[in-house]
This record gives sequence, C-alpha cells and structure tokens, in this order.
Amino acid sequence: MTNLSNLTQSQLMQVGIEALAKCLGPAGMLRFMQQYNQGSGDYTRDRDKILGNPTLSEIVAEIKARRQQAQVEGSDASLKYTTMSKIDVSQLTQEQIRQMGLKALTEALGHVGMLRFMEQYDKSKDTHGLDR
Repeated sequence: MTNLSNLTQSQLMQVGIEALAKCLGPAGMLRFMQQYNQGSGDYTRDRDKILGNPTLSEIVAEIKARRQQAQVEGSDASLKYTTMSKIDVSQLTQEQIRQMGLKALTEALGHVGMLRFMEQYDKSKDTHGLDR
C-alpha cells in the first residue's frame, strides 16, 4: 500500500487508475468508473420502459431464480484480486466489477485512499472526461 501522506490528489488518482487497470484491464476499469457516473435522463419517467411492469409474483420468482443461480455459481465475494491476464471482464457482472475495483483500490491506497479516490473521481469526472 502506498503512503498517502506523500501523494498529491493527482498522484492519488494516478495510483488508483493504475490499480484498477492492473486488476481489471482498461475495459474493466471503464466499466468500474461508469458505475459511479450520474448519467442523464429521467429514470422516474423511463423506468417502466426499462423494467417493464412486473407483478409481485414475477418479482418473487426472479429473486428465487437469481438466488438459485448464485448458489450454483458460488458467491461473488469469492472473487479474488487478480491480474487482468487471468480473467475476462466481459464475463463479469457489474457487481463483480465493482467488488474487484473497490478491492484493488483498497489494496493499493488503503480505505482512506480508496474513499479519497472515489470522492475525487466524482468531483472531477466531467473535467477529466472519464464519464464519456
């Protein structure tokens, strides 16, 4: 883990981006960062188009099916920090990408550094073009 007291915000961002790229590769790094993008549009207006209008029975059935699938596939928490050469991020869920990215940032920067990275990314996403 890097000594944060000697890092500027710019250096902290660079170390974090390098940790994400090493763990997830460029595509996975972008998928991780896009999860924290506010996006655009009106979700309240568009949610029926996105989600449909399922009945309570359909929602319960979907939850049960996902739980069964998760038991068969194993826990997402079992993902280990690894280098990009060992995994194909296109096969990972957004939740798996998020878990792996946060773990990589925490291992590289510690908990405080990971929070500083995420806070800085949120503040600077438009100026750095990371949300495009």
